[in-house]
Amino acid sequence: MNKILSILLLLVLLPFARPATAESLMFDYFTMLSPRDTYNSKGAPLSDFCTVVQQDRANVHKFGNPDGDPPDPFFTTAKRRGMIAGKCDYVRTYHTVNRVRRQMIGFVWVRVYGVGNRVTRVLITEAAG
Repeated sequence: MNKILSILLLLVLLPFARPATAESLMFDYFTMLSPRDTYNSKGAPLSDFCTVVQQDRANVHKFGNPDGDPPDPFFTTAKRRGMIAGKCDYVRTYHTVNRVRRQMIGFVWVRVYGVGNRVTRVLITEAAG
């Protein structure tokens, strides 16, 4: 009897089930984080590593690429760069704004994961360069 009830419940709920969509690697890029990336467009110091990565992309796409970083195919607008906020995954004891300011962090490898055109995670690791 329990088996029949389970099957009936499954049949009732099945039309409401949405297929799971797994995140996938959208793209990746290498970039050089410099002390210039630790200040916003108005010159105010940034205190969050994720915003440094976001400012790096603004420097590339909006402000003439002062560090000579390669462009990425996605973060070309302010709206898309805003998708970085709060989605960074990095070693918090190593990747810090102060280490970038002291030029102790240089090249990083940034892997952007998402679903469709929606960023779900930005994975940042050290890279050789």
